[in-house]
Amino acid sequence: MPRVFDRVAVDSWLRDEVVQKFPRGGLGDIKLGSPCIVNPGETAVFVRGGEALGTFTPGRHILTTENIPFLTDLLEKGLFGGKNVFTADVYFVKTTDLTMKWGTANPIIIEHPQRSPGASAIIGNGTYVLKVKDPWRFLNAMDAFRESVRQPQLKDRLDPMLGVMMQDKLSELAIAKELGPAQLQSFSKDLNELLIGLLQGEFDAIGMTMVDFNIRLALHPKSLEVVTNMGYGTSYVQKQQADAFLAGAQNPAGGGMADVGLGAMGMAAMQNMQQQQMMQQQMMQNMQQQAGAQQPAAPAAADSGSGMPDVMTPAQAAQFLQVAEEDVIAAIEEGDLKARKIGRAYRISKAALEEFLAGG
Repeated sequence: MPRVFDRVAVDSWLRDEVVQKFPRGGLGDIKLGSPCIVNPGETAVFVRGGEALGTFTPGRHILTTENIPFLTDLLEKGLFGGKNVFTADVYFVKTTDLTMKWGTANPIIIEHPQRSPGASAIIGNGTYVLKVKDPWRFLNAMDAFRESVRQPQLKDRLDPMLGVMMQDKLSELAIAKELGPAQLQSFSKDLNELLIGLLQGEFDAIGMTMVDFNIRLALHPKSLEVVTNMGYGTSYVQKQQADAFLAGAQNPAGGGMADVGLGAMGMAAMQNMQQQQMMQQQMMQNMQQQAGAQQPAAPAAADSGSGMPDVMTPAQAAQFLQVAEEDVIAAIEEGDLKARKIGRAYRISKAALEEFLAGG
């Protein structure tokens, strides 16, 4: 049987708690005339039947039909059942700053088609600061209708979203300002301030505000290899041909270059690869000299980039599938390929693409 409460408030928070439900452990009847106490840095959202009844900002609010409009609506709909109590879940949401640590588990692919080799692999780590500005939208977007939501749970949802957002926004920035690998690196001091503005629209959609952004970005040590394997610049097939050409030339037992059978196409691919590698090495040397300091180390979990990334655009998935991007989008819209739509763009996980390839 539901308990009857004559006071609605959160008496204590865990250090990293962001959302706390009242009452805990199920439904509760709230007595009319009870105070709802919302402390500074909190917002209280009353919910019934999956709908928001009302939101309370910091202060002491007396729950009566005279001063709370939604209680009058409940009374008129006969939802009090002749009693002086009503049933609702109350979600208290912290609205203070939340500081999150972040680092790339896999490199972010920044596209710059107007500058060779067409894309760069970026790694980074640091912190960013957010706070909730629209509690109802936040609760829905973060699936936070729970007894308690703590920062690690929130981070698990925000980190991959931030990676996708950064990939999209940095690519837009690189294209707009015609930035290549070297320019992206030298421009990184200004990127934090730019990204706050660029990313805010994305965070508006989940009911949050970006307060600060302090992520140190750098080129992946094997950026050229990563983006080449994904089809930028020299195609993956050309890279394999060049590798085979070099292996044949260095293997006396194999009969030398004559046994490779690649001819001028293999030589051209090899030369193209060598030129791009030399260019990338020169860029890295120039950037290290300009920075005058050691670049931030890649996180231990960073992927070498030799395989499929954890999150892909339809264009990247099309390259792995060897089909047109339109075919990938058609498969998503028909429900054959699982994808998540963020804004107007689709993003496909590695697991979803492998499931699609397996016929799952």
